[in-house]
Amino acid sequence: MHGIIKQLLLGELTQGGALKKLRIEVLNLKQDAYAKLVAVSRKTLSDVENDKGNYTSDIINKLFKPFGLQVGLVPVSKQLLSTLLK
Repeated sequence: MHGIIKQLLLGELTQGGALKKLRIEVLNLKQDAYAKLVAVSRKTLSDVENDKGNYTSDIINKLFKPFGLQVGLVPVSKQLLSTLLK
């Protein structure tokens, strides 16, 4: 899980790509089961995982909550972010 989060923070994975990897690799759940778990529609989950649409931070927070993650601010500078992650 830490590797996926690090890839997300470094911009190596999109938010949707990270969510999909976390859902599959950490929880081993299909979209239908995960959508039920977080109380969103399967279409919303699919759209977010495919980086489609423009969803509120409330929806994104619901989707990432099972992993202990939420929307937040991160440094724009990859160099600063890399330094902070060491």
